[in-house]
Amino acid sequence: MADLSEEMKNMINEQLPFLATADENGVPKVGPKGSLQVMDDSHLLYYEHTFRHAYHNLKQNAYAAVAVADRSAQKGFRFEGKSHIHEGDSLAKKILPPKIFDRFPRAAVVVIDVEHIYQLDNNLDAGTRLA
Repeated sequence: MADLSEEMKNMINEQLPFLATADENGVPKVGPKGSLQVMDDSHLLYYEHTFRHAYHNLKQNAYAAVAVADRSAQKGFRFEGKSHIHEGDSLAKKILPPKIFDRFPRAAVVVIDVEHIYQLDNNLDAGTRLA
């Protein structure tokens, strides 16, 4: 597992992260994940409540990437790793805010093991693997 730095954690908390997945045919999907947050030093998590593209794709292919960037600073990171869907288990019950069920009849927690981290800064080091 790779460890998130404080800079990475702050960027995830302050900017809008995007989740990238691929379906069983390799067709990519990418979309914003407003609930995406740091779980601990080597895991990210988000609340799954639409159960559409990302959920379908992660059920077929558990690997995901999360990109986050600060446009004004022209800095960013990409986190890659295997995801785990928790629906109705003890982790989901512990993490999901009860109010989510006021808006959505069903919700889950998706945990992403951060296995690799890449720099996305707007310079010649873009794409460099950091961990």
